[in-house]
Amino acid sequence: MQNAIKEIQDFIPSCEQEEVDKKIFLEVLQSDCNCFVRENLLFHFTSSAWVMNETKTHALCAFHNIYQEWSWLGGHCDGDENFLRVIEKEITEESGIKDFRLYANGIFSLETMAVHAHTKNGKYVPGHIHLNVTYAFIADDKCATRIAEGENTDVAWKLFDELIKSQSHGNSETVYQKIADKIKRIELDKKLA
Repeated sequence: MQNAIKEIQDFIPSCEQEEVDKKIFLEVLQSDCNCFVRENLLFHFTSSAWVMNETKTHALCAFHNIYQEWSWLGGHCDGDENFLRVIEKEITEESGIKDFRLYANGIFSLETMAVHAHTKNGKYVPGHIHLNVTYAFIADDKCATRIAEGENTDVAWKLFDELIKSQSHGNSETVYQKIADKIKRIELDKKLA
């Protein structure tokens, strides 16, 4: 757990939302609440990926079976306290790609995300909160992809704006816009340097 705490402590928020979420994440990590397993029905940690192409115009997305919309890749920590290891595994499981690299060292974004009650694999899942840790990656948009049976029905590269506008559940639209804007700022700063 100490590595997870340190990684969150080292994260530098880029906005008020991330400052507030960082504080919440650290409070949860320092409590004894099984926050890395989904058996905690109120909240638990997840790890997500903003995988983008070399030109940073498209994000790799999966058509999510439960929400029936395009979304980033990611998943539950399921007991693993290493956020990066979780998401690297999820990227390959959900899209089939194996060749990707970090865009920025460490966590790229933090967000609390509300999950509506739903049924998964025939079982009721109550509404809860995902304490989400996001990493940004770069991958070749020409690489072969595949679907993950039971998770998604399609995998594709979507223009950032197209993905953002297609969101209809929770606060995904706001989160995706925040991440796209952060990437644009970083790339502009690189050009000006």
